[in-house]
Amino acid sequence: MVDDHAMVREGTRMLLEQRGLDCELLEAGTLAEALGVLERNPDVEWVLLDLALPDARGTVALDRLRQAHESVPVVVVSASEDRALVLECINHGAMGFIGKSATGEALVEALRVVFAGGIHLPLSLFGTQASLPAPAEETVLAAKEQELLRAGLTPRQIEVLDLLVQGLSNKAIAARLGLSEATIKSHVAASLKALNVRNRTQAVFVLARWRHVPGARLGPSDA
Repeated sequence: MVDDHAMVREGTRMLLEQRGLDCELLEAGTLAEALGVLERNPDVEWVLLDLALPDARGTVALDRLRQAHESVPVVVVSASEDRALVLECINHGAMGFIGKSATGEALVEALRVVFAGGIHLPLSLFGTQASLPAPAEETVLAAKEQELLRAGLTPRQIEVLDLLVQGLSNKAIAARLGLSEATIKSHVAASLKALNVRNRTQAVFVLARWRHVPGARLGPSDA
């Protein structure tokens, strides 16, 4: 967790422990510290990033994290839930966005979804303020895979799509899966076509919408 407020980091640590999330939380107060933590801990699976750091503000920190450690998914945690800011973060490679105005329970639910491979975006982006329960952690990936298979994607295309929404480039996905970039490009095109979207940002919104909006259909959002 990268946040310059020690109280926020400690509060998050206590919350995760109280709710029994099976994870180890490493902390950093600046971008420089975060890059050092990632260098020393190559097995880090997620980065929770605040955008108001003393040595890098806005999407600058996000860009530098993605450049240095593209294979590690980044979820932005921000005091602002402005739609333009959320879109900017997704466009810059973030996999999700959690507002700091969320209750402790809502934060835990969002993290359970993210850690299980799902995508969390603020409810307000989908035209509803209803508080929907988070699905059980073990069902997140299974439910997503079933929906994507019904949409016509192959298991390999689903694997590529998962890495795409995490913010990986075609080159990085090819290296991860041991395939050519041309093959990855073909899988990406097929995945976006099946979702009826044009780009990664729209794909992220569609996948997040499945969780937030009951009965949501495949197709481009107004991202």
